[in-house]
Amino acid sequence: MKTFFIFIYSILMITILSAQDYDSSFVLSEVETLKLSGNLDSKYSLNKTRKSSPIYNLMFYNQDLSDVLSSYRMELYLNGDYQTKDLGFHIKTHSEYYNDNQFDINLFEMYGNISLFQNMDAIIGKKMLNWGKGYAFNPVGYVNSVKDPENPELAKSGIFSINLQYSKSFQSDFINNMAIDLIVIPSIKTINNKISELEYTDLAVKLYFLLWDTDIDLMSYYSKANSSKIGLDFSRNIFPSLEIHCEYSLFDNHSKYTVSDSILMLEKISGSSYLIGIRWLNELNMTFILEYYHNDAGLMLKEYEEYNKFLLNAISSGNNISVSEALNMNKNYFTSSNLMQDYLYLKISLPEPFNWVDFTPALYTIYNLNDNSFIIGMPLSYKPVTNFEFILWPTFLVGSDNTEYGSKQYEGKLDIWARFYF
Repeated sequence: MKTFFIFIYSILMITILSAQDYDSSFVLSEVETLKLSGNLDSKYSLNKTRKSSPIYNLMFYNQDLSDVLSSYRMELYLNGDYQTKDLGFHIKTHSEYYNDNQFDINLFEMYGNISLFQNMDAIIGKKMLNWGKGYAFNPVGYVNSVKDPENPELAKSGIFSINLQYSKSFQSDFINNMAIDLIVIPSIKTINNKISELEYTDLAVKLYFLLWDTDIDLMSYYSKANSSKIGLDFSRNIFPSLEIHCEYSLFDNHSKYTVSDSILMLEKISGSSYLIGIRWLNELNMTFILEYYHNDAGLMLKEYEEYNKFLLNAISSGNNISVSEALNMNKNYFTSSNLMQDYLYLKISLPEPFNWVDFTPALYTIYNLNDNSFIIGMPLSYKPVTNFEFILWPTFLVGSDNTEYGSKQYEGKLDIWARFYF
């Protein structure tokens, strides 16, 4: 598999370098275009450890480490898009390099699109989908990759699917556009890594309407192996500078994991999750994004405290087997970026303050309303020359010992990030 990806990388790089004047977007004919793009990220991170954290003590059990740890990695994104009038092929790859012994190559996207009839397209392959109107959270993101609320715009791996899209425009006072997405998702549960049972194929449907200048989506997700869901979202500009967006989802047969008396418990629950948010651009060109997110499937405060107690008991036992089991349980069932039920997200960004050209500072916080812990970060982006960006990104995790962010393995980190575009 790695040989295949390296071959693809080589073809893309040769094509990029051989393009006239190093232009990564060029026309093959009147109806054919080939666009090649990507970026190379070099990231150096400093992490201030929290040695009272149960997760820290599980990860580095019986290891005497310094208070500040560092890591270095490179990430390479390579994208290729070939498009004709009715047919296209798209690929997006991602690789991570830590050292010569740890080099990972991943296929984020590889899909083809074809125009079947007027207003109808088919997309087949592995593609990243984006349902929902929320910025940091997406309760109706049934087909989305898992989003990182600290960096919602980060590219993620897509899913393999067959997607039929139909759209139509109207000349009407109340409806302007409508679209239908029908998505078939083959089961990831396979036999011998190749065969899967047909009954475990998932189906997703989304209906889109532009009604009275309001974007509205109705969506449904059916699965035999996972939770089935239905939901809706909408987005509307109240004023030219103020937008409001909402998402609401109902789910059934959702797997919720908790810990009781040091035993992992599985409960099938029904409930809802929802989000309401605003995006405001003021007269100073400052953008505010504010969102409230609730999830019935998240842990309640006492449930999180019981889980945290289980981790602490495993560490204090001095038993290597108990430590290993607790670490595996944490990785398999409790690694969500928002484990609990209620969160508040706020981000403020201001491009080029004080006439500092190509400099964009931002400030964000994710506040856990259930235990009053929070994350606060301040990414600072500077683009001094074309196709280069420098990012300085300090982050702090604040809370008491028995809270979500107060029990993380790090209490702060500093990312130093150089990004080269092509």
